[in-house]
Amino acid sequence: MQNQKTLSRLLTAALVSLASVAAVSVHAAPPADATTKPAATGSATPAVPGATSAFADDAMITTKVKAALIEDKDVQSLKISVSTAKGVVLISGTVPSAAVAKRALKLAASVQGVKDVKSELKVEG
Repeated sequence: MQNQKTLSRLLTAALVSLASVAAVSVHAAPPADATTKPAATGSATPAVPGATSAFADDAMITTKVKAALIEDKDVQSLKISVSTAKGVVLISGTVPSAAVAKRALKLAASVQGVKDVKSELKVEG
């Protein structure tokens, strides 16, 4: 039974992460008026070098933070939203106690690549 709960949580995290990556991919595309330069192979490259990899890095950080929050037996909350921009993680949502909020922030900060963690968590009650 415990394995089914864990699997269900991991699948939920994977689906949420997939949706995040899809949203990031849309935002990572250069605007229609962006100039492109032909690459050596004849294909076009984005006008802002590294922009796509920065979005991918943020998406990976978001995925890892969400997974850490779901896997932690003290937090285990799908009521917490996570977004990342330039390595800065924003956590929002509701939690049952200040201790859970503190634990969520600590988990997020422990993920590789996180530069800072901002909280918009609200304690229920």
